[in-house]
Amino acid sequence: MCLAVVAQVRPDQLTLPTPCSDWTLGELLAHQVAENRGFAANVINPPGAINREIWRPGQPETALESFAESVNLVTGAFRVAELDAPVEVREFGVFPARTAIAMHFVDYLAHGWDIAKAIGLADPIPPRLAEAAIPYADAIPKDRPAGGSFAPVLETAEDESPNNRFLSLTGRDPAWTGEQQ
Repeated sequence: MCLAVVAQVRPDQLTLPTPCSDWTLGELLAHQVAENRGFAANVINPPGAINREIWRPGQPETALESFAESVNLVTGAFRVAELDAPVEVREFGVFPARTAIAMHFVDYLAHGWDIAKAIGLADPIPPRLAEAAIPYADAIPKDRPAGGSFAPVLETAEDESPNNRFLSLTGRDPAWTGEQQ
């Protein structure tokens, strides 16, 4: 899903605002490339074996050309991951691989939506994936500042669509448009 959305991003769009209010589109893409590489390296290596700098985003200008390669790295690593193996996830700690994969799943879906909205596309998340991600998004600590990857949880009705419930749990306004900036 996210790979198909990123394929539609043009280099001249990298300065657009995103629902992650502290990041431009290029900065968000650089974050995603770093997350993909960080998860890939840490899921196949024991905790402490990888320098934490791998999680640091690179230059926004190179994120578009690096994105597909980073997706291939992380999907390849997740494909061979032992689900109970310990995985170090940035400053958050060490988790079983199954939890680390769930963390990345939520991040990937939410930021795929962010990227789509930044370039004016409709919600790209298949409802079945949003539904699957809800329990993991609901497990994210609720005490978080605005402006980061996940803003504070937004109120939502129980009868909302799975997509809107997922987005609200990750601090996203389903009605966001770049014109609000």
